[in-house]
Amino acid sequence: MEFEPFEPGLRSLSVDLSERTLRLENVRDGVSFEVRPRRVTALFGSDDASNLLTVALGLVRPEQGRVTVDGVDLDDLDPSAWWSEVAWVPQRPALVAGTIAENIRMGWSATDAQVAEAAAAAGLGEMLDVLDDEWSDEQRQRVGLARVFLRDSAVVVLDEPTAVLDADGEPALAMLRRLLAGRTALLAAHRPALLTLADVVVAVPALVPA
Repeated sequence: MEFEPFEPGLRSLSVDLSERTLRLENVRDGVSFEVRPRRVTALFGSDDASNLLTVALGLVRPEQGRVTVDGVDLDDLDPSAWWSEVAWVPQRPALVAGTIAENIRMGWSATDAQVAEAAAAAGLGEMLDVLDDEWSDEQRQRVGLARVFLRDSAVVVLDEPTAVLDADGEPALAMLRRLLAGRTALLAAHRPALLTLADVVVAVPALVPA
């Protein structure tokens, strides 16, 4: 599944996402679905689910169809307003040189206590001073989730959030339930256990190459 990368231009329209519906309409091979406010929508069935997340975020433009927020094209929204309300956690979150605490904060205005609380919620415990070159893949993914706990984002987009965690274990699922509570969420789920978190499950077939 290939999409054309693009840089969204600055637009004047901004939007409060907390009560808005995100829609993908006839995107590649007729895939359509919507993400309703304060509900968890899971894309399940093939690796193309992860690709659809980048389309929903506006990181790449689909070859056909469109992405809208309450009928307004996504690339007509003010990008700074969009990203101020959207939290994106890929399977391998980006890191900067520094400690776990510094990577959770990532320039966000937060107290040390708030960072510590987010770290604990994501299962990082007392590891705030561990440097990035000493992290496991599991710790890296938990850092990405801790960033979401720290921010009050209206929309959360997760790409297989338990890829290197124990997806079938109750602690990981309980953490994600807490993370997603009250938020609009879209996630790519390749493991059936994650579907227990979803209000809506969208089956994603393997898409035919162009």
